[in-house]
Amino acid sequence: MFTEKANECITHAHRGARAYAPENTMPAFHIAHELGAEAIELDVNLTKDGYAVIFHDYVLTRTTNIAELPHLQKHGKKTGIHHLTLEEVQTLDAGKWYAESDPHAQIKNGTVSAETTSTFTGTTIPTLDELLIFIKQSGMLLNLEIKDQTTIDDHSHTIVHIVLEKLLKHDVKEQTMISSFNHDYLKAIHAEMPDMPLGVLTEKRIEQPVEYCKKLNASAYHPCRTFTTADDIKALREAGLMVNIWTINCEHELYAFANWGTSGLISDFPDRAIAAIQKVISS
Repeated sequence: MFTEKANECITHAHRGARAYAPENTMPAFHIAHELGAEAIELDVNLTKDGYAVIFHDYVLTRTTNIAELPHLQKHGKKTGIHHLTLEEVQTLDAGKWYAESDPHAQIKNGTVSAETTSTFTGTTIPTLDELLIFIKQSGMLLNLEIKDQTTIDDHSHTIVHIVLEKLLKHDVKEQTMISSFNHDYLKAIHAEMPDMPLGVLTEKRIEQPVEYCKKLNASAYHPCRTFTTADDIKALREAGLMVNIWTINCEHELYAFANWGTSGLISDFPDRAIAAIQKVISS
């Protein structure tokens, strides 16, 4: 289904509607759907006992209440998902931090009400199973980033195989694209599932990105907005590659990238991205 949208520009809600709800949680995903985002971008990590969960950071301090739970701080402030079992992970509150930190100032400016934020308290870190049930039911597209497990202590589980197994189990393979900063994962995915759309994530400029993507059998290039030019997008698109840019929140930048022909805008504000795309279409 991603390839069917290859000639369009669509909105990828970054970690869900991250500006309006705690990132990488079911409330953020539901709000993204309600706002009209066509795709969700999110992150998959593994627990100590090998369960796939939706979480971005390698440590738990920023977006959970682990600081209040000394018995779970097995490695102090560096305790991460990979240090805890799924049962332990699911005792964490992954929602109330949003009201406490107001990361995008949406509470301060009145866009998100105190009544709404109170419902976030007690939100748990979702499992990949839970997320994929939602993806199947909603019909949304999924831009799934596999976090690099080689940088952490425990990499005894094969995250690539676990993710592919879950996609087949929930029958959402056709709705999914997999991306990663670990490009060896992309090679492993292609070897196991050759028809899976792949996105090359990069935080540094890659020389000759068209050739690089083709070498990895990738159908998409996912660069940071800071170094991506109109000429880059033109060359990649003419080569038949999708280009999904992260992370764009400024309205004039959203419009510019949409106007340059990018295939996906990855944004914390999916409503702004949708508006920018519509502006380009109507201009």
